[in-house]
Amino acid sequence: MNQLELLSPAGDIEIFKAVVNAGADAVYFGGDLFGARAYAKNFTIEEAGTAIAYAHHHGSRAYLTVNTLLKNTEIERNLYTYLKEYVEAGIDAFIVQDFGVFNFIREYFPDTHIHVSTQASLCTGYGAKFFENLGATRIVTAREISIDEIKSIHSYCPDLEIESFIHGALCVCYSGQCLMSSIIGGRSGNRGRCAQPCRLPYDAFDNTGKKLNKKGAYILSPKDFCTINHLPEMIDAGVMSFKIEGRMKQLSYATGVVSVYRHYLDQFLYKGARNYSVTQEDIQKLLDYGNRSGFTDLYLRSHNGPEMITFEAPSHTKAEGQAVDISEKKTKVDCSIKALLGKPFEISFVDEKGNRVHSELGIVEASQNRPTSKDDIIKAASGLGNTVFEIGKLNIDYDDNIFIPVSTIKNARREAIDKLSQMCTIKEYPKTVLKFNELKFKGNVASQFDCFVTLTTKEQLNAILEFDFIKAIGVAPALFDEAYKVFKGDIYIYLPPVLRKSYLDKIRIDDRAAGVIAASFDELGYLSELGYPSSQIILDHRLYSFNNRSLEGFAKLGYKANCIPYELSIKELNHRDNSNSQFVVYSRIPMMITANCTVKNTVGCKKSNDIITLVDRKNENMMVSCNCEYCYNTIYNSKRYIAFDMKESIKSLGIASLRLDFTVESFKETIEILEDYNKVFNENQAFRFSEAYTRGHLKRGVE
Repeated sequence: MNQLELLSPAGDIEIFKAVVNAGADAVYFGGDLFGARAYAKNFTIEEAGTAIAYAHHHGSRAYLTVNTLLKNTEIERNLYTYLKEYVEAGIDAFIVQDFGVFNFIREYFPDTHIHVSTQASLCTGYGAKFFENLGATRIVTAREISIDEIKSIHSYCPDLEIESFIHGALCVCYSGQCLMSSIIGGRSGNRGRCAQPCRLPYDAFDNTGKKLNKKGAYILSPKDFCTINHLPEMIDAGVMSFKIEGRMKQLSYATGVVSVYRHYLDQFLYKGARNYSVTQEDIQKLLDYGNRSGFTDLYLRSHNGPEMITFEAPSHTKAEGQAVDISEKKTKVDCSIKALLGKPFEISFVDEKGNRVHSELGIVEASQNRPTSKDDIIKAASGLGNTVFEIGKLNIDYDDNIFIPVSTIKNARREAIDKLSQMCTIKEYPKTVLKFNELKFKGNVASQFDCFVTLTTKEQLNAILEFDFIKAIGVAPALFDEAYKVFKGDIYIYLPPVLRKSYLDKIRIDDRAAGVIAASFDELGYLSELGYPSSQIILDHRLYSFNNRSLEGFAKLGYKANCIPYELSIKELNHRDNSNSQFVVYSRIPMMITANCTVKNTVGCKKSNDIITLVDRKNENMMVSCNCEYCYNTIYNSKRYIAFDMKESIKSLGIASLRLDFTVESFKETIEILEDYNKVFNENQAFRFSEAYTRGHLKRGVE
């Protein structure tokens, strides 16, 4: 088993040093670019260099978050210089979400470790193996998965490091699958600017208008995660890095939580699982450091449930907790000195791990005037104040009436301590930095495009049969047989947005299908395991191909067909290679995919594929669709997304096909939208629509 690691967040250099001293084996932090906490203070490169050196001197590691989605201009203009500075400063690993950034690091910094962020939503060993095969040294598991699922990942990838969150705030949405903050307010969680709309109040209504939430209005707000009681089980499951959430938390929170988890990881290491026991006093300490309506550990043992939702005001509350000693931790060293007449002055140090160093300087002479006393020798040899060491036992063998210059004693001490420091410090070998080559893009060429439609119901399937311009469709596995009987074009199997181990027996990859739409890295790994041709796979918009580096990386693996993500503007898409891309021109934008079920959390599980309505503070109505086959909810935007009136701009993008995604639409609504599409794109008529709609980010983009 790999050495266990307690991983702490740090929002500034003071907190960084403090959590190292509180017991963190590693610290993750954000720089001034490309981190998922854009509103945090974050580190300058100078501060980062100091922090990295401090961590290494104390035997800890430092990881930089580079876990946002990047646009082409950001990658080609800024990323190389930015990452190079951190590599040269000795960073131990980058935490990455964007597949383009992942490939960029592998190309230009090939021996710097990459940890795949929780925003990749990895739930199975298939996704973990996908990244391991590409050179990832660690994956951070999705927060929604259980201990058994973690164990399954470890069994499938025994040599891959597994990092899991153990404490702190939870997203209600599968990480990396959230567009809610982006679509509602223009602040993208994928770009580090999440406005946390899940922490706001909502009323829920069924299709009869009956109000569902009786316990409170904060029905999308999870309690904070706390796994202190489950560390032995997580260790047994294969977790080696235990991650605390909270780069925007205060110093008292970070050091307090680290100190408690440090105590219990050490308890496990020294006493084993049989004697592992958490006191109520320490649980209370964690609550006092900060919580949202208490704690939850539900995901470790169950798929979802109302007991993990705050229901009431979800603000982070804290009490006056016990202060944590964050003074710099010193390593005790035993010192041995020999000051014998006519021989070199000798000094040796031995630390707690048995590391031994020795230094000799000068020759001990007979005293001519004032002799060097035992106290003089001890005082000069014990001056370790500016180091991480302090004297433990001291043994001295010396002759009377001798003389040793104080400078000789100090220089010998300094030489020995430098040797010991180098021995104890994490070794940072020079890392490879290869020459950067900008990825040139010649531009898109306007082209003709086909019409591709995705469906979720038989009603919608019946509706599309009336239109002969639809060349291909995507349907859920359960709808494939029905579609195959009646549709004459290409049929793709549209896999669920998230793959869990329990879903596998429900997914049938039919040989009659033209291909598959994959929505997650787990699905890419699963299809690869099946030997499914990558040329027949369409990468869904959830597999973010934000930039040309992502497209290039996917293409090298044989994945060419893709769907353009929702958060790019027309202007930005002009810099993206769209020649193999689908472009969504109609949908209800899926803002959240949640393991939690709003119906179950309010009135109880009904397993009836309900569609309910959430109403926010501004009286906007968002539809929530329950998929009971795979047990997840999708929250859709209140307004339909329609890009029909941007036809001329879309033409210039050089896309392969236009895509319409039908989800909660009735037969009638499906017919109406397809008629409008036909008028605009096939008959060149002007677009008119009777209700308010949105163009998403096509005009404004995201920061």
